[in-house]
Amino acid sequence: MKKAFTILLSLAVGCALGLVIVMLGKSSGSTSGDAVNPVVDVVALFVAVALAAYLQIILHEAGHLVCGLLSGYHFVSFRVGSLTLLNDGNGKLRFKHFKIAGTGGQCLMSPPDVPIDKLPTGLYNAGGSLMNLLCATVALLLIIYCDNMHFFVKYFLSATVAVGYVFALLNGIPMKLGGMANDGHNMLYLRRDKQSVKGFYSQLVINEKQQNGTRLSQMPEELFNLDGDINFSDPMQANVELMRCSRVLDQGDIEQAYRLLNELNDSHLHELMTLYQLEAQSELLYACLASGHINQAKSLLNDQLERYITKYASVMTCKQRTLMAKALILDGDRAEAERLYNDVVARRDSYLMPGEVKSDIELMKHLLEAQNNDQNQVKSTN
Repeated sequence: MKKAFTILLSLAVGCALGLVIVMLGKSSGSTSGDAVNPVVDVVALFVAVALAAYLQIILHEAGHLVCGLLSGYHFVSFRVGSLTLLNDGNGKLRFKHFKIAGTGGQCLMSPPDVPIDKLPTGLYNAGGSLMNLLCATVALLLIIYCDNMHFFVKYFLSATVAVGYVFALLNGIPMKLGGMANDGHNMLYLRRDKQSVKGFYSQLVINEKQQNGTRLSQMPEELFNLDGDINFSDPMQANVELMRCSRVLDQGDIEQAYRLLNELNDSHLHELMTLYQLEAQSELLYACLASGHINQAKSLLNDQLERYITKYASVMTCKQRTLMAKALILDGDRAEAERLYNDVVARRDSYLMPGEVKSDIELMKHLLEAQNNDQNQVKSTN
């Protein structure tokens, strides 16, 4: 799967390297801080670009945070790479690890207490690109107006200019990169589609509640219901539908969850971006295994899906749940299934979403007990 972040970062780094190389060619040895060793120049160049790229990721998410706060939103979590700073709901900040394919970072906030049709979305979504533009422009002004600059500072500021402008353009101009909608694309949907605004609102509220320990089944049903037909090509609407299916699973209605996920897989899978395709298939795989549709489960489980599930099992308990069901039902390995269950229970406080953890522990426990009861029933019949 081609990741949007990889594409964006490659372009930004390429531009930064090009700009710094030009400056390197123009640099004179007259400034006391200039490098005189070509090897030192090259090493400094790459270090400067790497630092500038990492800094611009942080600045981009900080832009969302600042503009969100200015728009009345409340802080929930701030992620760079896999390191996530979050508000645990009790007024305390904690660090955890979590990562999503296609993203180098993410700032999530809870919406202000206003009617959904009055929800401010523009500044919050534009904040990342605006911060990249601002910082790149400041760096450019420093290059222009500051004399006798150390060669490494010059390279770093030059890389900051290039990376910042590229990040701003690739996030601000509406497009999908590797199937992942950028900020500009989301802003476009939020301006013209009321359902997208509802989806955006629901995602933020559901995320905050799960992070504070609330299960999907305990949340108001209206959060999961969109008005009218769903545009599955819009990630904000599609994600709410996926969470609705997961909510039905959490309610214990495995057959209904299977029907919903199977219909989604049959009718709308091609409309979803790649990440959501794999997420939908992962949940369908679990529903198939838990409801006895074994042959369909076998047909679903290809190498791509298994890699996806395994990759995220360390940070998402729903993937541990699916691996447990596979071990128990497909592989007949109850010892491995119990090991996976016990691992989730032992590490329950380390995951990002306590509400999701509570749900998955219950589902795993129920499946283990159900399979054990079935085996005991067979033994008593014999």
